[in-house]
Amino acid sequence: MGNICGICLCWSNGVFYALSFLHLQQDRRSIYERRRNILYLVANYLSTMGLHQTRQALVDETNLTSEYEVCDNIDLDTIYQDFCSYFLLKFGKQPRIVKRTESIGPLPTAHRKLSGARRKPPLPAVPKPDGKDPLNSITNVGDEMQALRITAANPAEHLEGHTSPAVPYANPKLLVRLQDHFTSEWKDLAEEVCRDLIRRDLRQRWSSIKGLAGPIKVLKESVIAPLEHPELFVGLAQPWRCVLLHGAPGTGKTLLARTLCSETRESVTFFSTTASTLISKWRGESEKLIRVLYEVAKFYAPSIIFIDEFDSLASRRDTIREHEASKRFKNEFLSLIDGLESAANETAAPTAHDRDRVFLLASTNLPWELDPAFLRRFERKILVDLPTADGRKELIEHLLPTVTAWPEQEIQQLVTLSEGWTGDEVRLACKEASMMLLRNRINERRSNTNRAADQEELQYSMLRKAFEQLRPGCVELAQKHRDWNQRYGTQLVD
Repeated sequence: MGNICGICLCWSNGVFYALSFLHLQQDRRSIYERRRNILYLVANYLSTMGLHQTRQALVDETNLTSEYEVCDNIDLDTIYQDFCSYFLLKFGKQPRIVKRTESIGPLPTAHRKLSGARRKPPLPAVPKPDGKDPLNSITNVGDEMQALRITAANPAEHLEGHTSPAVPYANPKLLVRLQDHFTSEWKDLAEEVCRDLIRRDLRQRWSSIKGLAGPIKVLKESVIAPLEHPELFVGLAQPWRCVLLHGAPGTGKTLLARTLCSETRESVTFFSTTASTLISKWRGESEKLIRVLYEVAKFYAPSIIFIDEFDSLASRRDTIREHEASKRFKNEFLSLIDGLESAANETAAPTAHDRDRVFLLASTNLPWELDPAFLRRFERKILVDLPTADGRKELIEHLLPTVTAWPEQEIQQLVTLSEGWTGDEVRLACKEASMMLLRNRINERRSNTNRAADQEELQYSMLRKAFEQLRPGCVELAQKHRDWNQRYGTQLVD
């Protein structure tokens, strides 16, 4: 009998401990899920407010993944309103969420709170290991409040020796939700347009562009100079609002836009828009998308809207193939570029809001197919021509620094071989020469043979062979661009 009682007691104790362990595991799981859900709600709220840099910092800090997403029927605004309604119903007054303090300035660095019995002095900040707990409390959020900007980034990420030409400044509109600026009908369209925001450094600098001094000067005069010296651009000397880059494929039009984005990312919001974003199959939605794009750009002004292959959106309206929906979209686009409201802003007296402008930058390979109304609205139509002999020489020496030690006669022979080439074709020839050297190294390693020390660097014979493999493909098209530029384009004068 005693043995049976002992067995029953052991069994009951085992069941008790098993149930306790299950309850403990369930509590831990519920705590994990609660913290995870809160982090996803915060990340979703930051995204809806337009604080994309802060949201990215939260994602990097907590290791949030795309495995989960916030449901459509819940957000922090809804939770906050429900809590206020519950508090008002229960206590008869509105809840106090924040209170005034005696200190003035940015938020201090947040530390994890401990109980009174276990309170310890804060530890010095140390770098976080790679295997960090994704549910740790968020720290160091106060520093980001000093420079709220949708395209801002850490200055330490800049390339060595680079200083931003424009002074960054905080945009107070980011403290207002982007969706609150639109009606409920256009909120989804605004979110779709915001996907074209460029938020990272594309790591392109003006010093890496060779042979395009004229277009670079126009872009700096249109965007960077008004930010550095806004008091000078008043009256008739308003900065250029619309610039068209045209030229043969591979001459560097998109490279110029990419570099402009990198050089102004701390002070200008950059939208890279394509036809896939602005064209919709639903009737009337394309016109709404282009209007929402301009409204969002004004909301985050100063802004740049870059449209590559502009001829796909602004072709002639007097052709037989033109559809009614396409005409409506182009008419809406034209009114946004240069309509009554923009004309009123142009003639208004200079105010503190003069830097809240939207700059339209477009590129095309076929400028003669653009509608004349669009051409009239582009104040500068800049030809991005084939590089000259000096430009090709600078480009070769920039891509292959070892070439600078070669005799001048060999370099001039390469420049002569590349006559009529675009900048991208010169880059491809230099890349092919580098690939030749790489293939030789791979073959040497596979055969386990030793190489001479002088074969570690690129040889002239390799580079000449690479240049002889390519042929210019845009000579006739480049001449057509020159003829069109003589009739309709802007003639740059040094």
